[in-house]
Amino acid sequence: MKRLAYALERAYGTPDLGNLQDPLDEAVYIILTYQTDLDRARTVWQLLKSRFPDWDGALASPQEALEQVLQPSGFQRARAKLIRNLLAAVRRRWGQLSLKFLQLMTSEAAETELRGLPGLDIKGARCVLLYALNRSVFPVDSNTFRFMHRYGVIAPGAVYRRMATHNGLQSLVSPAHRHRLHVNLVVHGQRTCLPRNPKCSDCPVRRECPTPHSESDGMRR
Repeated sequence: MKRLAYALERAYGTPDLGNLQDPLDEAVYIILTYQTDLDRARTVWQLLKSRFPDWDGALASPQEALEQVLQPSGFQRARAKLIRNLLAAVRRRWGQLSLKFLQLMTSEAAETELRGLPGLDIKGARCVLLYALNRSVFPVDSNTFRFMHRYGVIAPGAVYRRMATHNGLQSLVSPAHRHRLHVNLVVHGQRTCLPRNPKCSDCPVRRECPTPHSESDGMRR
């Protein structure tokens, strides 16, 4: 994985994906990234913070007001409900709209707390840990999962939502390389190793990839 991490870093440079240093901000931002591209998620994040400078205002406002701000990202009704449920759960659990107390917890305990919040799955929780709490974890998003299948790291029958899949991939990556590999795999999956018609000729690790490419339909088999 070290060789892969360096190859992708040379290709993409580990860019800023718009993630936030505040853990509650990051949790909401992760919800904005679901089923949309990063440029759109960042744009909607700016609109959201412009309309609601603090989370108390977002929680106190009607859901329709939140939906209106989230409309450019799509699935605005579902996103608004998730965000409101997340904020309400945080306030019920800790009496305030903040997740900064997680800084005092172990990574395992903090992950358990995060996964108990509405809208955060294993990947979402680990993104908060990585970006906002500076923990050496390896979030596995759909781009990483797809690439690892094609690259021959995980078996065809592996299930994305299983904890064993996420833990297994994390264990393969040295803590020193987890941040850069995660970021660059997200970029690689959105620019090159696409779900359909992957740009294999542009792939910086194509020589090591065991999955054949069909020139007739442009699909990985």
